[in-house]
Amino acid sequence: MASEQSTTIPEYTKLRVLTIGNHKGGVAKTTLSKLLTEYSVREGKRVLGIDIDPQCNFSARFVQMSEDGGTPPFHPNFDPNDPTWDELLYAPPGYWSIAEFFRLGYAEPYPTDHPNLRFIPSHKRELTSFLEQVERNSIQEAVVEHMRAMLSMEYYQDEFDLVIIDTPPQTSALTASAARAATHLLIPTEMQEDSVAGMADMAQLWQAENQVRDINKLQLIGILATKYDPQSAAQRRTMDQLIQNIVLGDKLIYPPMRYLQTYANSSSTFANPRSLFEMHENTPARAEAEQFCKVIFERIFQ
Repeated sequence: MASEQSTTIPEYTKLRVLTIGNHKGGVAKTTLSKLLTEYSVREGKRVLGIDIDPQCNFSARFVQMSEDGGTPPFHPNFDPNDPTWDELLYAPPGYWSIAEFFRLGYAEPYPTDHPNLRFIPSHKRELTSFLEQVERNSIQEAVVEHMRAMLSMEYYQDEFDLVIIDTPPQTSALTASAARAATHLLIPTEMQEDSVAGMADMAQLWQAENQVRDINKLQLIGILATKYDPQSAAQRRTMDQLIQNIVLGDKLIYPPMRYLQTYANSSSTFANPRSLFEMHENTPARAEAEQFCKVIFERIFQ
């Protein structure tokens, strides 16, 4: 069965796809997605960001979302007089989002302030509605296969070196789709009981995903401790327990992302400077982020 399933998974040429996930929210997953996107662009990679979280926070960093924060703007290539828009089964009203990606099999990425970065944003209302349809119509498996099929298209293979996917903080067909699409998986987690449980769920998804792959296994490149307080005895104890885990102990990434207010400040919509990497090089959060981003980046492109 596993062998038969694996033959249906399209293979990529050189494209790397990094999915960042934890079934627990509030673990700095989106902050990490932003940092790795910015770091990879600075390293000269052609990056596509994809936001499949209805909260749209990853989108808001790189795309000028509407005032409510949940709707993408008109796409710069939108022409209301172009008849091809009306020919689409679900014609977007001037914008593209990840919901159209799933419904139509394609979405036009948005340009950003970075020449090497394009972005497919989320859409709070449409993506939530789509998920409800998926659950109601029991079409989860079709959705799981969808993103990998789309990213295997020639356009994505030729135009990008790296895709970074920010996932919603719960189990869903979208999260499974992001895992199926991925070549690499990164799990951020707080050193708290509920976050570690969410990390364990993602680790199970990683193992289950590899059951349907004969070749090109999904690589768990690491587990990054986030919001880490080295002064907390409870967090240090949880870290020690994880280090001793036979399966996951050697996956920990160093240094951990400490609990520093600078991370939260740099992720806000109106942050100035816009990027943590534009702060002074001696800023503790920047120095720390450059270290763990370098480790992650090298594991992806080793």
